Amino acid sequence: MLLIFAGCSTKVPMKTWVSPQVAAQNIAAKVDYLIIVNSHKGELLYDIFENALRERFSALPFMKVEGSFSTGEIVLQLKNYNYIPRIRTKGRIAFLSYEIIENHEVQRLQSTRLVNLRRCNNLIKNKNQQRCRIYAKVTLQQGVQSLRYSQQVLFNLLDAEGRTIIASQQIKRVYQKRSKLIPDGIVLRKKVSDLIAREYSKLVLPFRKNLEVELLGGDGIAMRMIEEGAYRQAFKRLEKLQNKQGQVEQSAENQYLQGISLEFQSDLVGALSYYREALLIDPENATVLEAVNRIKAAISVKTKSA
Repeated sequence: MLLIFAGCSTKVPMKTWVSPQVAAQNIAAKVDYLIIVNSHKGELLYDIFENALRERFSALPFMKVEGSFSTGEIVLQLKNYNYIPRIRTKGRIAFLSYEIIENHEVQRLQSTRLVNLRRCNNLIKNKNQQRCRIYAKVTLQQGVQSLRYSQQVLFNLLDAEGRTIIASQQIKRVYQKRSKLIPDGIVLRKKVSDLIAREYSKLVLPFRKNLEVELLGGDGIAMRMIEEGAYRQAFKRLEKLQNKQGQVEQSAENQYLQGISLEFQSDLVGALSYYREALLIDPENATVLEAVNRIKAAISVKTKSA
């Protein structure tokens, strides 16, 4: 026996691929290999920032990422007849270089506070009598640290011929904290370096964006499954409903839910086909139209990354 419950409209969180903030700067279809050029190899700040860039770009499915050798490493490899080229095959190469201006300020301040010392008698039950009395006043001295740390990074992205791929980008971020305890220098550098690396990658490559998608309605049990993350089971249930002749008519809502369940499983092409089926039934549905446009953009991004 197949139970059918009609659900009401609800929203669920989803991550989808979107183009860079400036579409013309998208390098996903222009570059196969990204070489991170660290011109200050061995300096702690530059090495931390190189690792931040490498971690960020390597996590994205668009290109292969390599670091650069220091002069000492190349000399040692040539000396041992063991030179290892970074790029073993032909492809479109980009060189990402960066220069950093760092500012680190710490002020150690002292503050005073007047405190009343009270002596209380908890045996007094009468509300008209004072249970606590001030017997002394003292001045407390407290130390506090005021931290202001900033990084300003200038990025240059060139091709193998030394030509500019996109215009130079400059990003500055500031970290401030006022507390007894403040992060040490290495923690600060890594925190701000990771933040800037993430922001720069969003300027030149597609990224995953959080959004909320509407479920519209349709089969209530399938909706509940989607809300709880059981996408495959939801799709199977909806498929069974659609195949049950004489009991259930095809609805735009259920076709849409099938598309949603596939989109959550990263089957973008399959999801688009169900969204289009839903549009055939309900051509004016704004939510389904939005889903079609969203999935087309995501497919375009994924195709460029293939």
